[in-house]
Amino acid sequence: MPYDAVASVGRRHMEVLAAYLPQDRCRALARNAALPDRSAGAVLFADISGFTPLAETLAQTLGPRRAAEELTVHLNAVYDALIREVEVWGGSVIAFAGDAITCWFDADAGLHATASALAMQNAMTRFATIRVADGREISLVVKTSVVAGPARRFVAGDPAIRLLDILAGHTLERLAATAAVTKRGEVVLDESTAVALADQVEVRAWRSGAGPEGRFGLIERLARTVNAEAPARLASPAEELTRPWLIPDVYARLRAGLGEFLTELRPAVALFLKFEGIDDDDEAAGDKLNAFVCWIQRLLQPYEGFLLDLNVGDKGSYLYCAFGAPIAHEDDTRRALHVAAKLRRAPAEFPFLRTVQIGISRGTMRTGAYGGSTRRTYGVLGDDVNLAARLMEKATPGEVLVSGRIHEDCETDFD
Repeated sequence: MPYDAVASVGRRHMEVLAAYLPQDRCRALARNAALPDRSAGAVLFADISGFTPLAETLAQTLGPRRAAEELTVHLNAVYDALIREVEVWGGSVIAFAGDAITCWFDADAGLHATASALAMQNAMTRFATIRVADGREISLVVKTSVVAGPARRFVAGDPAIRLLDILAGHTLERLAATAAVTKRGEVVLDESTAVALADQVEVRAWRSGAGPEGRFGLIERLARTVNAEAPARLASPAEELTRPWLIPDVYARLRAGLGEFLTELRPAVALFLKFEGIDDDDEAAGDKLNAFVCWIQRLLQPYEGFLLDLNVGDKGSYLYCAFGAPIAHEDDTRRALHVAAKLRRAPAEFPFLRTVQIGISRGTMRTGAYGGSTRRTYGVLGDDVNLAARLMEKATPGEVLVSGRIHEDCETDFD
């Protein structure tokens, strides 16, 4: 193979690996730099709705397995469109959670993040009507929320297993409150961000939320022209710097040249754990979180379960572990329950942990790589993932709540 062709293949391989990291993290690693623990900027949360009815309609017309593949085509097309608007305005996609993304715009008072959110709404017009095989039409819509303020940026995890990039702080709590009052097709800012941008955005209406966070501004448009950030070519760090940020089996498959895990339907178990006791303002918060995450990863390793997602907040943090994907076992339910029994009683080395609540469910999940071409993730998605999260919220401290399927699988082995 000619040298140019070999170099091109090598670059493409590095770009595929780099897509599993936030864009700003890639740039920092490429120049051998660290991102600051504390920074100020704006957070954008974009939540896509419509995929559940689309999935159900496709399953009815194409069958469940073909429907999963077709759904991912639509999912990736939407993410490509949205992530492009994040990058154009200088943002980075920090995390995926189901059909939503959380994005960070460093050193932004909220104007660029708001411009990105408005551009996302415009980009979604091409997905307003999706016609499936039987002629039915499904609409995909996004709701976007923006909050500006200080944030913490943590790196947690055993580099031999996987590192996680975590955005935390009070600004994320305000973002959650803002997202709670945001409706489909809207761009909403919290009051402090909207007031700070008073001469730069047009507020169509103000609305109140259920909590003490104040008012929220529904944005009509920008009040003046704002120039987008010229997107620099995303740098690809050296492979040895990228590897720790990928799930080991995902990296091994890509390294072997087998391509990404294709979307498939497979049985899997979802375990959600809520914990309290890590204060974002604590200077040692990053060290405490890292120690806890490393312990969980090492606990999961012999059971071949994977920590997929972690969210940190003052009002409670949660993590999501999956069993059965990307590696399947006949006894994934039992593996999850054995891990839960150990997680509910964290060792004495974590005295800061006040409460632990766990929810577990099993079902047929949609698994595989998804996202845009420049930012992707490996996901395990489905109704039972949502059920496990709801069970976690319903559990009392120290309690493990399981779904009916979990109970049927293991009622003779566990009380």
